[in-house]
Amino acid sequence: MDTKNLDKQAQTHLAFYQNSINFAKYCIIAIVLVLVLMAIFLL
Repeated sequence: MDTKNLDKQAQTHLAFYQNSINFAKYCIIAIVLVLVLMAIFLL
């Protein structure tokens, strides 16, 4: 994605958006991991 023509505020918003996406991704991975571990130990 070309970010050269974005202003400073748009670049901060983009960085914040990318951080949010990464955080959500790690949360989903953690939740799936917990569910898998629960399934292993409960069965």
